[in-house]
Amino acid sequence: MGPRPRPISSEAQLLVEGNDADAFFEAMIRHLSLENLQVQNFGGVTELRTFLSAFVKLSDFSGVKSIGIIRDAEDSALGAFESVRGSLERAELTVPDAIGKLTGDRPAVSVMILPGPNRTGMLETLLWDTIRDDEVRVCIDAFFDCVEELHGEALHRPHKSRARAFLATKHDPHLSVGNAAKRGYWDLDHLALGPVRTFLREIVASH
Repeated sequence: MGPRPRPISSEAQLLVEGNDADAFFEAMIRHLSLENLQVQNFGGVTELRTFLSAFVKLSDFSGVKSIGIIRDAEDSALGAFESVRGSLERAELTVPDAIGKLTGDRPAVSVMILPGPNRTGMLETLLWDTIRDDEVRVCIDAFFDCVEELHGEALHRPHKSRARAFLATKHDPHLSVGNAAKRGYWDLDHLALGPVRTFLREIVASH
């Protein structure tokens, strides 16, 4: 059984995929000083439909004015978006016809697919973008080039591996990607995260 919805405490709701995203977006919301935006962890991509079914039945759901849903593209941003659309339709919520388009009213709904609408990957792909100018990136790339040559094949999720390797260079190398954001290990003001910041602000402003 996946995560259960938390009691609703804000008019703006942000539904995210998994524990790492949960912690990361909590950190981003605090960083941006956004008020009245609550994070909900819907679990894995296959659990969104079940989560939404329970979410809309919460006693305080009628007070929700906006919902943002963020999930990873994995191999296809369009495929991920269509999956979210199907879950929204099943829950009888407004179904946006484009990624990032805030649609409907009470609640208005918008969907963001990471790392971007026309890219494959995940949250870690976007975070890897934030350290493109960090000198340690050269060392990390060299390490994984060596590993791939040794194994004779490419890594299955290279950006996830590289993001975790970056965290291994920090004072507390055991932190998860999300908790690392709370510790300030990711540059939350980086240009690469601009669309994320805009998305969150629009969800809050819409109500």
